[in-house]
Amino acid sequence: MQTFTEKQTRQEYWDIQIQYSRLKFAFCKVSIPCVKHWKRIITRCQKGSAIKGPILCLATRNGREIDVFRNVFFGHPMRVAFMGLLEQHKNAFSSRWRFLETINKSNINNIKEGSVVGVEINPDGRRQDVLIASFDELPAEWGGKFQVVYSNSLDHAQDPYRASQEWFRVLQPGGYLILGSPGENINPSKVDIVGNIGLADIQELFPGELLYHNKYGNAFQDTIIRKRK
Repeated sequence: MQTFTEKQTRQEYWDIQIQYSRLKFAFCKVSIPCVKHWKRIITRCQKGSAIKGPILCLATRNGREIDVFRNVFFGHPMRVAFMGLLEQHKNAFSSRWRFLETINKSNINNIKEGSVVGVEINPDGRRQDVLIASFDELPAEWGGKFQVVYSNSLDHAQDPYRASQEWFRVLQPGGYLILGSPGENINPSKVDIVGNIGLADIQELFPGELLYHNKYGNAFQDTIIRKRK
């Protein structure tokens, strides 16, 4: 794992990440089939016990990944099947009929079982289910709150060790981290600060039970780790 060598102040980091988010605002790296696949893996590990949530998505841009996770984990299977038929892949994933995915949004101020909420640094991403903040500075009261935490933005962390500690802090004991991360051949930059991430780096950052790893997953490489109880 390598980090970009040019140091950034906190304000510079925020400004760069917000600018980048705006350039990529319409892009969603999450596909419905992959979230269904991750759900199946986690459900098997639950040994028949249902996933109750809540679920947290980090660095959500326009919020579509929140909608996909909410529908796949807690929505009606027929609606999810129809959403899959409407999904398209052009540079990233989107829907031909976005309204269908946005039904029954959660509320960031009332997080409970069945809630799926997000964190986004770009104020343009504000929704009723999104906290505008940096994913390495999460609310103190979120400690141990979420059964599932998802992010494909580890490469955007100003300090990957600080970010990983926060993500594990808000994860319940026995909860699941789903991580999409660039592989070992992706170099860092002033925007994608963390690069050349291997499985050993992921396991160092997130010490837990490795359940799944795919070098050619949905967003670069996909990894699922269960936090030890």
